[in-house]
Amino acid sequence: MTEDRDLADARAEYERALAEYEDARAATDRVAEYGTAREVDRTRRAYFQARDARGLHPESLRPAGVPAAHRRWRSLVAEKPRADALRVALNVALPLLLFAGLAVPIGIFAVREAQRVPALVSSGSATGKSGGALARLPVLVLGRESGQRSAPRFFDLPFTSDLPLAQATVVVTPDPGVPCEAILDTPNAGHARCLGALPGGRDFTARITGAAIFGGASAATYEFRTQEQLTQLQGVKWFTEFEDPTQAPIACAAATVRIIESFTSGRDPITAYGILTLGRPLNRSGDPGLDPAGIAGTLHRLDARNTYHYYVYPTREEATKAAVAWIVRSGKPVVAVTLGGQHAPLVTGFTGALGTSIDDPATRIAGIIVVDPQRGDLDPRTAQHRPDKSRSATFQTGHELTLTEWYRDEWWWGSPYWYADKAGVSMDRSDGAYPLPHWSGGFVIVVDDGDAANPPDRMGRVPLG
Repeated sequence: MTEDRDLADARAEYERALAEYEDARAATDRVAEYGTAREVDRTRRAYFQARDARGLHPESLRPAGVPAAHRRWRSLVAEKPRADALRVALNVALPLLLFAGLAVPIGIFAVREAQRVPALVSSGSATGKSGGALARLPVLVLGRESGQRSAPRFFDLPFTSDLPLAQATVVVTPDPGVPCEAILDTPNAGHARCLGALPGGRDFTARITGAAIFGGASAATYEFRTQEQLTQLQGVKWFTEFEDPTQAPIACAAATVRIIESFTSGRDPITAYGILTLGRPLNRSGDPGLDPAGIAGTLHRLDARNTYHYYVYPTREEATKAAVAWIVRSGKPVVAVTLGGQHAPLVTGFTGALGTSIDDPATRIAGIIVVDPQRGDLDPRTAQHRPDKSRSATFQTGHELTLTEWYRDEWWWGSPYWYADKAGVSMDRSDGAYPLPHWSGGFVIVVDDGDAANPPDRMGRVPLG
């Protein structure tokens, strides 16, 4: 009887815990519901363990008046929640508040963006490639100011962009007669060029267009007038190397430097003998005058805008073509080191035709025009120096030589650079910067190649093409 009472007590404890769980659930008290659920689990395990010990079915000794567990659970599931006014209000208000909290800010942002679009378009935005997305236009900056009135006939204009570019194009008008192209060296920099010499003394407009990788395209315009065909130095003061007729003729290169300074800047700040004194420390050899490095260095010292460098060629034909190409490209006279390294006249022009490059079969040079600071001197007191060579006033502005005379006469390029002093000491560059022979055995010219980063005493490094 005692065992049955204990079983009934366990059953009653289980039912009591179940009733407390129902009350907590109905009251929506989540904390109490969690605690009573654990109590239900504990009492249910105790009750069924007692039933198992007696070998009884759970429903066989249910106390009178206590409903079956499955019926009690069924009533809990079937019971409808209470629909009080507060719960209804919250169920309606919460979705409305959530909608207002998201929709209103989104709507305000959309209206502001719609109002901002016209301003973006008018201030330089463009429709990009990615489905109409707005993107900023690139800003192109040209490497030289527009409006140059004596531009080199070889057109090569660098440009930069503040945005990465996918491609660039250039259109030169009127038709220059040679193909032109724009090349991107990096996504943010490139250069526009024409593959050949443009006609001299003509006005041109180059329009460079750059298309950004993300966005639209913009253009920059460069206007220029090409230099006249440089032949004679009309209007440029000529200087003799014989400032003192009693002095030895060693100032030819200095007088040539003085003529170039007058041509490029219009100034005459120093005499030829003053230039000789200034330039000798810049020599890289034992030359009593100015050697190729000294000529380039002196020109740069007189005017930093003169970026002259010397170039050495194995044959007189190559050197002559290069001199012509540099005259056209730079618009400045070229110094030719002649007489085996002992003389330095100016090459100012040529007769014939120039193709797209010095190696183009269309390039046909018929003659060379030179300015000579010695053979243009008509003072009788200086005629004793090289009386075997004729003198003429045309050497002061530009004297035309046939290629035969230019190539064969020892005064010009009849022999390569070999100059040695009376003691037999070579005047080749011997400061160890380059292996020997460096000048000897070649044909040397000094040109303005525009390479400001290269020291003036070093050999030029700009290719001709």
